[in-house]
Amino acid sequence: MSVFYSIIIPAYNAEKYIEQCIRSVLAQTCTDYEIFVIDDGSEDRTGDIIKEMAEVYPAVSFLRIPHSGAGASRNRGLRETKGKYVIFLDADDYWLNPRLLEQLRVKLETREEMRRKNGGDGACVRKPDVVMFQMDKYTEDGKLLKKYRKGDFPSDKECYLLKEVYPILVRDGQVLASACNKCIRRSLLEEERIVFQEGGLAEDIDWVLQLFSYVKYIGFLNEISYAYRQHKGYSASNDTAGPEYQARMVEDWAARLKRREVPNAKAVSGLLAFEYGICLGYSRYLSAEMKEMLKKHRYLLEYALDKKTQMIRAFCRIFGLRLTCIAVRVYLFIRRL
Repeated sequence: MSVFYSIIIPAYNAEKYIEQCIRSVLAQTCTDYEIFVIDDGSEDRTGDIIKEMAEVYPAVSFLRIPHSGAGASRNRGLRETKGKYVIFLDADDYWLNPRLLEQLRVKLETREEMRRKNGGDGACVRKPDVVMFQMDKYTEDGKLLKKYRKGDFPSDKECYLLKEVYPILVRDGQVLASACNKCIRRSLLEEERIVFQEGGLAEDIDWVLQLFSYVKYIGFLNEISYAYRQHKGYSASNDTAGPEYQARMVEDWAARLKRREVPNAKAVSGLLAFEYGICLGYSRYLSAEMKEMLKKHRYLLEYALDKKTQMIRAFCRIFGLRLTCIAVRVYLFIRRL
């Protein structure tokens, strides 16, 4: 039997969080969903907890696989589920808004009604391919990290052409290289073969770039609905492989843009400029090959849309790439304090 939503949750060694995560979905006022949890080779009680909940709640199903990473787990979840729309949720996070699915459905279905009434005018010709919702960051013990809170999404329309709002989203840091604050039409993922990279550490960034290469219509929900748990001591530089994967991803997407393989090139370029700026801050962790990449693709800063990347661009023009790398590294260090 088909359902409206597939909620896909990859879980690895998440015994402290997985029950709260699943219960935050079970608390939804809308019940037209399936919850599919992938136990990614956990070595703690994560799998047992999921199994116990699946025995009690028919909406919950699960699959155990050898440890393969979040990208592979999400891809498996996409293959195993059937919902018309897909939402990803990480096992150590949870939903804050019990009406999230209900509110998203209104956004997703109202567009068709307005299309019929208004004759398919303007940006309302189709339903949104994606609806984005707001998230907050919390510490492990539940303290809200207000400094990470973003402003509101555009709200003067119910449905936008992506090209209308993407500069605003990137400028205000609203795109977020996360798969988890987006409700996506499954047919878009299937038609354009949008999947997660497997075996890497920047799979969300690459996936979001793929997604926004093909999205045409987008909607927004300004209700803060997702709680992202920021773990103590977390930093992208904790694992030196992370910056290397991210840099190689930037190089790959720069090549795609050069070959004109990206349909929404202007939209993707702005986000890629931001990711390039982050790579500058982690340059000391990069291989010699990727350090050369930074020099070669310095032009990416010219696509900057957000204020921070524009500042990096201006600094780089005056002081050069080496000092810019140091300055961005210092900024990222201070921001984590």
